[in-house]
Amino acid sequence: MKNNQSLPNSISHKELNKLLKRASKENAPLKEQQDSEITEKEIFNQLLVSWSDKSNQILSMIKKKEAIITKDRKSESIMAIGAMSAHLNMALQAMRLIELDN
Repeated sequence: MKNNQSLPNSISHKELNKLLKRASKENAPLKEQQDSEITEKEIFNQLLVSWSDKSNQILSMIKKKEAIITKDRKSESIMAIGAMSAHLNMALQAMRLIELDN
């Protein structure tokens, strides 16, 4: 009902059912939107977990096989690997903060 209409003193069962059916249909997109948001959030969280695993694998390999990774590389390339390691570590720390918030 619109706000500018006065409320009826009574309503028939048939009219009430019509209103309920219409209200259910109007709220259906809201439910679908909420379900979609939950699914997108789950997908995002799965991507974060996957990214975190891969980042940890990369950092582990850099630490364990540093001599092999840096062999025959220019100094700029070695510095870039170091910068990448630092950024991955910072991103993983940020990821831990996100996990605490969930």
